[in-house]
Amino acid sequence: MTAYVIFFFIAIFILGAVMGSFVGAMTWRMHQHMDWVRGRSECEHCHHQLGVGDLIPIVSYLTLRGCCRYCRKPIGRTAIMLEIGTGLAFAISALLYPSMLARSWVNPATILTNDNPWSALGLGLWLICLTVMVALFVYDWRWHLLPNKLVLPLVLASLACSAVLNLGVWQTNWANWLISLGLGMLPVTGVYGLLYLVSHGRWIGLGDVKLGVAIGCLVPWWGGIVVLFLSNLLCTMASVPGLVSHRINGNSQIPFGPYLIASTYLVFLLGWLLQSIMLVL
Repeated sequence: MTAYVIFFFIAIFILGAVMGSFVGAMTWRMHQHMDWVRGRSECEHCHHQLGVGDLIPIVSYLTLRGCCRYCRKPIGRTAIMLEIGTGLAFAISALLYPSMLARSWVNPATILTNDNPWSALGLGLWLICLTVMVALFVYDWRWHLLPNKLVLPLVLASLACSAVLNLGVWQTNWANWLISLGLGMLPVTGVYGLLYLVSHGRWIGLGDVKLGVAIGCLVPWWGGIVVLFLSNLLCTMASVPGLVSHRINGNSQIPFGPYLIASTYLVFLLGWLLQSIMLVL
């Protein structure tokens, strides 16, 4: 079983790296108003179409030493960081997913031996959610926008993931699931929606409010509160060096979506541990 588990996690990491490479190309083409579904990958500098040998995640970057094969201009570290980061995010998800289902630490090998088909479907839907979340992370970080073309699919995927986990895995009844969904919307969507209305969009963007709907599907109400607290904490910690060095000021536009997404990832997978800690306290 050990060999199968190792192979499984390697395969999940490779899948994540492939999706990270896809996300990098997709977000750039989307920003350039190109066909991101059927369009061919190309260099951002010379616009030469990339071949198969240029698109192997991680390997192509290393063999080409971070430069375009055709114009020799630097590709940038974002590409390889995205591939490695998404690969690790996928692998960590597979590692912690069984514990998230059991709401306590269990052997990650159980993901291969679990007879409940809803478990595997739930993991697949979560990885789809994670891919879209990475795309939103990158898009908001680079261009300070959470486009509806990504937010709305994430809401639908998150709703499907929530339905599978609650109705299929945990055998929650429909009424309790719908109540849980409604309460889950309150911390992020409710608070940020109110801030958006009061400030007329000056304090918070509407994209963050919409993103809160997906977050409410993925985490319970108390998890939403943790996401709210953790995202603001991460944003504050990340902003302090810029404020000290005067690279940013009180009027600077800071993308908040990445912090919401990172916090949601942690709370979704480690909610069982956080709940245990809160019960002890």
